[in-house]
Amino acid sequence: MPLSVLAHLAIATILSVSAADPTPPAKPLESSPFLRLHRNEAGGPVALETAIVRYNLGKNPSDQLTHVDLIAAVHIGEKNYFSTLNRLFETYDAVLYELVAPPNARIPQAGGKPSGAIGTAQQGLTRLLGLQFQLDQINYKPRNFVHADLSPRQFSAAMQRRGESWWTMFSKVMQESMDRANGDGEKKSPDLSFGDLFGIVFGSNRELRMKRLLAEQFSDMEVLTTAFGGEDGSSLITDRNTAALSVLRQQLQKGVKSVAIFYGAAHMHDFDQRLRKDFNLEPTETVWLEAWNLRDPTQQPK
Repeated sequence: MPLSVLAHLAIATILSVSAADPTPPAKPLESSPFLRLHRNEAGGPVALETAIVRYNLGKNPSDQLTHVDLIAAVHIGEKNYFSTLNRLFETYDAVLYELVAPPNARIPQAGGKPSGAIGTAQQGLTRLLGLQFQLDQINYKPRNFVHADLSPRQFSAAMQRRGESWWTMFSKVMQESMDRANGDGEKKSPDLSFGDLFGIVFGSNRELRMKRLLAEQFSDMEVLTTAFGGEDGSSLITDRNTAALSVLRQQLQKGVKSVAIFYGAAHMHDFDQRLRKDFNLEPTETVWLEAWNLRDPTQQPK
């Protein structure tokens, strides 16, 4: 199996759940990438960054009081990344968050044991990369936090209705990644060589090497959106997003003026399309947060 395929399987677990200064674009966005690899002038990796994209009604956001922000997440990141998000969440009337759990479930507690294969994989990657796990760092207790996801029973029913299983989902990622690695798609995935793997196992600063290699694969996040999106959709993205947008509609009907949808980055393309089509919302600005620090400390100016 190509190493790039293994990397995309790892990325699927990261995207399913010190920050840079916000930098608004010079003009409204025509389309919104939600994850990017920031590079220096020499082309070296500096940081993996996630986007916060604001949506308003109409073309003149200054005339609108209501806004919805899509806050893309990577479920493992730097401690400062999650600290910045915790401070940001205090500014919203409602924060709609993802968690496949019953509506009355207890809020996740820091340090708890991971739930299921995905949670175990996420915490394994957390230790491997020297990062923090979202459920250990985000404060889910504030009153403005609103559960906006399927329950385990609803998610299981959605998978059964679509004839899906965890194996078929990962098989889709494997097939799409292999197609791109072989050049069958419009965009060929960046490849991981045996030398890359050798450097991770035997080289110095293994955490930084591994983070950089995985961050490079994020440039082809279309592997995930193609595998789980498209016309047919999936329970993992389409059905869960439907549940979240149903909660959004309820919040807007209550008169809530500022809403954040805090979901994994892989969900954001579908959210973007449906906010435009179903809610008549348009993206007006974006800011970027640094999720992973990819700088080499041995090469920083003293």
